[in-house]
Amino acid sequence: MIQNEIGIVCNRLACGGGMESHAISIVTTLANLGYTPVIFTKNHKPIASVQNYEIISCSTKMIPRALEDLYFSHWLKNKLKNRGIQSCIGFCRNTESDILFCGGTHRGFASHRKHHLVYDAITSSFEDAAFQHAKFILPASNFIGQELQSLYGINRKKIVTAYPPVSEDKFTCFPNQQRLEARADLGLSLDKTVLLFPSASGHERKGLSLILKCIEGMENIELAIAGKPPRSLNSSAIAIGYQTDMAKAYNAADYTILASCYEPFGLVGVESVLCGTPVILAQNIGCTEVISSEACQTFDLDNPQQLRSILLELKPSRRTSKDDLAYDFSIQKQVEMLLSLLSNGSSA
Repeated sequence: MIQNEIGIVCNRLACGGGMESHAISIVTTLANLGYTPVIFTKNHKPIASVQNYEIISCSTKMIPRALEDLYFSHWLKNKLKNRGIQSCIGFCRNTESDILFCGGTHRGFASHRKHHLVYDAITSSFEDAAFQHAKFILPASNFIGQELQSLYGINRKKIVTAYPPVSEDKFTCFPNQQRLEARADLGLSLDKTVLLFPSASGHERKGLSLILKCIEGMENIELAIAGKPPRSLNSSAIAIGYQTDMAKAYNAADYTILASCYEPFGLVGVESVLCGTPVILAQNIGCTEVISSEACQTFDLDNPQQLRSILLELKPSRRTSKDDLAYDFSIQKQVEMLLSLLSNGSSA
């Protein structure tokens, strides 16, 4: 039997995307089903979408970064005990959640860096404790599920892959005329093949340098960078800045492209496909597991010529749709799964 009050743990609350936005979607859906979400977070700043829920905030501003997870978990343990909350869903690193979403592992991420820091060792050790405590761990892809087993020794029985939900109402395919208007409004070429590179920041991790090198000399291709403008660009690229309406940006492009060295899922791939725009992705990106081969061309990061060959042979893109996705991406489906896991965990 699941208690009516369910703890929701996250680093912060925000509507832009990522785990924070994911948490808000879960909170809203649970409330609509009659449950009472109680939110535990850090350094909370009020936002309208959660103003009607109980929010308990922990100040971590004075805590060293390497010790923040440990401090927050100690605080969380006491708060959960005081509130009598027995079921908890975590969207960030902590040692008190029954169900812990895993959008990537620190060991996996750090393995792509040349130099390792004391912070990496502390964080990875804390992850060990968090993963061992959780009854169920929900990686964002099978790729991350394999990391949990190989890098952390987690029993596969605890691992339940949970591909991220997406709003089908928000990400839709525009009619052709509206697509052309979006393209013109963003200042994109009408006579070139436009590749959208969606990256708020961390462009190097997402492969911008590799992509720019691969499109050198291709006068028929234009790379549109959505996010923080790079310091320098070649003539084949254009910076369109941060986009509050990503559906418009996806629809304006012919393809969406990423060459990330570490991308546990890559929600932009699914969003792009829902907007009718096919994707070109490094084969290690998690969302390639759920996108059809007709909608997704993949390449090996260790073979840049493979990407260049794909770009040289690009044909006019076909419009994609939800039929190109191999999972139920509704928030309702994921909440059903969470409630089932909480029920199983409470009866164990």
